[in-house]
This record gives sequence, structure tokens and C-alpha cells, in this order.
Amino acid sequence: MTIRLRYASRRSKRRSAYNLQMTDLDDRTLATQLYNRCHEILELESRSSDDDAELITMALTSRFHWLRAGAREQWIISDWMVSRASGVVGAPELSLFFALRAHDAAQNSDVPDWLVASTAEGVARAYAVAGNAEEFTNWNALAGRLVEVIADEEDRALVASQLTNILFP
Repeated sequence: MTIRLRYASRRSKRRSAYNLQMTDLDDRTLATQLYNRCHEILELESRSSDDDAELITMALTSRFHWLRAGAREQWIISDWMVSRASGVVGAPELSLFFALRAHDAAQNSDVPDWLVASTAEGVARAYAVAGNAEEFTNWNALAGRLVEVIADEEDRALVASQLTNILFP
């Protein structure tokens, strides 16, 4: 892997101050590995501040690589993960921003039913982290209704489990 970072002087006509050129990267593999690392960190019994920093870093970096190598479904899932990670580390505004992005993007007929329900769960979780009881209740109810109509039983069980583990302060 070759990474070159070149600083462009202020006198330069280039718009970007940095030119980052990466080669020999498999964005899909990296995105997947980083996403899986997020789940590993989320499943820790207790997390340190270093774990929290790693979680946010992994989520955002995974998102970057999915934007390069994925499609709509991966983009939505990566926004959902950034929201989830942000909520866990106590960044409610960032969590809500990415949760709403994910849910808005999931309003497409090509998106699987489980993903639409999962993004609604993400918005409910973000509102819970933000301490907004009214919006949490509304989104939690919507997510519950969407979970009920997920066709695949395994997908339905997974999203339902995510919904039931939201802690409202």
C-alpha cells in the first residue's frame, strides 16, 4: 500500500490543501473489517475512552470505504453504524444526524424491509440518547410497526432485538 500526502502551498491554485493518493486498497474488504470491528467494540462488557475513540474512528472510516466501494444499502448501513457509535459514546447530535440520513435514504423501494425498520430503530435510539422522550416514543412505535412486517423471520428477530435493547434514560 502506498500513501502519499502532499501539502499544497497557499499560493497554489489547487482548491484542496492536501492530495491524498491511495493505491492497492480493497475498499470493500476494509469497510467490512472496520464495520465488524465496530460490532466487536459495541459488544465489550465495558469500554474505555480509547475504545470509544476507536469505535467512532472505525465507524467513520468504514463509512468512507463503503462510499467508495458499496451501493445504497451499504451507505445506509454505514450511516446507521455511525449513528449507533455516536450514540454509545454520548454524541447525540451526531447520532441523530446520521440516523436521520440513514432513514431518509432507506425510503426507497429497492431497500429491504429489515433495513427500513433498522433505520427507524436507529432514529429511536438517537432520540433516546438525546433524551427526547416524545420523539423516542414516536420513532420506537414506528420501528415496532416496521419490524412486524419484516418478511424474513431471522431478520425480524434481529431488528426486534435491537429495538428492545434501547435504553431510555
